[in-house]
Amino acid sequence: MSMVDDLNELVKPILAETSVWPYREAISRLQLTENAALQARQSYPAMLGGPRGITLEFVIVHCKEPLEWVEADLLPIAPAGSQLTFYEKCGEEPKFSGAVMQHFTPVSVRSCRDPVDGPRGDECLGYLAHIVSNYWNLATFTVFLQADPSEHLHFSYLHVVTKMVAAATYAVPFLSLNGARHVRTYTPCLNAVHEAIFGENMRDAVGPYCCAQFVVQDKQIRERPLEFYQRMLRLVDGTMQHDLCYPGKVKRSTHCYGMEFTWHLVFGEEYDPPLRQDDQRLPLPLRLKFGNEFIRRDWNDVVLNPSTPKKIVEEINYDQMTVR
Repeated sequence: MSMVDDLNELVKPILAETSVWPYREAISRLQLTENAALQARQSYPAMLGGPRGITLEFVIVHCKEPLEWVEADLLPIAPAGSQLTFYEKCGEEPKFSGAVMQHFTPVSVRSCRDPVDGPRGDECLGYLAHIVSNYWNLATFTVFLQADPSEHLHFSYLHVVTKMVAAATYAVPFLSLNGARHVRTYTPCLNAVHEAIFGENMRDAVGPYCCAQFVVQDKQIRERPLEFYQRMLRLVDGTMQHDLCYPGKVKRSTHCYGMEFTWHLVFGEEYDPPLRQDDQRLPLPLRLKFGNEFIRRDWNDVVLNPSTPKKIVEEINYDQMTVR
């Protein structure tokens, strides 16, 4: 905009009044972004953890996975004062360093065992137990993670999210955090799980980001009544005795696997949501692959004029060649 202000008056109309360059569209997009940031700050005016401020909670469902990443990868990107809650499925009592205990307020470990001789609930049991038990007391934003998150997401992308939350510029209702994407899927099994959750058959194939790691705003969770999540919980807590996909009793995580394809529908997304880079609802920093892959602090190691390899080809005197 400063460059345009300094342009010759004969040149300015080329940008402002024609479609040669998308200048007007860029200015419009900038204004929309500024307005969204202003609205976010007005909605969450206090600092993170303040009495009227934004609260951020990390919910992690754990079963025997190594947890060194909590201090090595999560602590450096989590705003101080964030809540850290573990749903322990295998009876362990995770131990953390003093740095973790001081940084997160509080650190909680809650038992969340699979029912005896019942189904394997996987992460769904912990996620739904958290939503049902905290429905009216959720953090402003909840980050739902498996205990091996780096298998599916990039911490650099999650870091962009947490920085925006801390700056009170984050207002996305639901955001998938993982990198991989499911192919568009429709199966009788998936339809059965969908019908049990939503009370109707699937209207189309689903194609969300894979593997059930996401961040959700509290008011987006409460767009559906508490009874809705209680019904989902009964699919994985041992209440339902028969498997929706196979004959006999529920033994594996069939229902939870079906939920992996439907979490985005639970939180208001369309069946086949756009790729993040194509989703114009998202702020630009969240539309990058990792969130910060184009950011550089030091350009000294960049070769501006790379040396092109050369292949020396000897000259051939065709006049002296003998044709046979």
